[in-house]
Amino acid sequence: MLKLVSIVPFHCSDIAIPHVFYSLCKRWQGPNLYAHMVVPSCDATLRQPRMTEAVSPFLRWYYYKQGELPRKMAENLFLRKLQQFDAAYIWPGISLKTMQKARSFSKPIFLERVNCFTGLSKQILDEGYTQLGLKPTHQANLKSIRAELAEIELADFLLCPSQIVTQSFLDAGVPAYKLLTTSEGWSPERFSYLHEAKPVPKQRSDDFTAVFMGSDSIRKGLPTLLRVWEKANIRGKLVILGHLDPVVAELCSNTLSRTDVVVLNARPDYASYYLSADVFVLPSLEEGSPLVTYEAMAHGLPVLASPMGAGGIVRDGVDGFVIPAEAEDRWVETLVTLATDQELRQQMGESARQQAYEYTWDKVAARRANLMLNALNQQAIAC
Repeated sequence: MLKLVSIVPFHCSDIAIPHVFYSLCKRWQGPNLYAHMVVPSCDATLRQPRMTEAVSPFLRWYYYKQGELPRKMAENLFLRKLQQFDAAYIWPGISLKTMQKARSFSKPIFLERVNCFTGLSKQILDEGYTQLGLKPTHQANLKSIRAELAEIELADFLLCPSQIVTQSFLDAGVPAYKLLTTSEGWSPERFSYLHEAKPVPKQRSDDFTAVFMGSDSIRKGLPTLLRVWEKANIRGKLVILGHLDPVVAELCSNTLSRTDVVVLNARPDYASYYLSADVFVLPSLEEGSPLVTYEAMAHGLPVLASPMGAGGIVRDGVDGFVIPAEAEDRWVETLVTLATDQELRQQMGESARQQAYEYTWDKVAARRANLMLNALNQQAIAC
């Protein structure tokens, strides 16, 4: 059995990156792979014997006033734990100093990647901001590129959530043997009304509804989507679920003020928007493999997405359409087709639903375990 200690260096909740971390590690209980989780702190509902918190729940209010102290405490705990385990599984956000110390144990290091290589992200986002006439304010910069390259040098393997992510690291010169292409997943238990063998219960109105989910507006391609929606002139509504960047709100104010565009902040009951939609749209400029795409497909929604937004899971022409974000005329034409062809939506939506059930966290965790074990076996043979 491979005994793995894994760390996510920020508070562990059941959303975003911590959700992926927790969903995978809690399923690795043997007989071939066992994972122990180290976190600064976690939601009370996630606590379990195979997770260790660095910060006492009773003193969390104090430690989180001390800047990076919770992260540093978690990293120190992780290094102590690593002595008792066979390998390390490190998630984004850990310090380079801790990566270097982990390397000194001479144990295999798996490094999780969420998005494409930072150098590619910077290039794509710089172009996206420039096309909008904006000064780039994203976090991808030369410092973060150098830091990622240093991490990669220290790691034995990188887990990449889609082929696009893998390709971005290949193009950056990372050796192919280090790159393990996998996927993200989704949790059926989050949606008690969903059943693999039964159709999705519908709550849709007579008007066509497209739904977009995402808060990083420019990276997620929201300005593109708003231009496409305006050109398509469809009878229906576009629902935007997520926090708007103020600069996008100002830049796109005319379209956002239309009566057929509805903007809502993220809400706990966001699942209801999957149920009320006819199609899911995500023209992302840069992504890894967005969880919302998996969930939308599980709800029987056809997906209209960029290659980044499709995340390696959407089959073009089967589960929806995968079209480059910059091909706006094709987006307009395809959106109109989906809006006017209910039979096509139903056919693609059912294909999407069936495809999604191949990516539940149970199945993804099993595939990832095999991938990691096989990589270590190949490494041992090579040595």
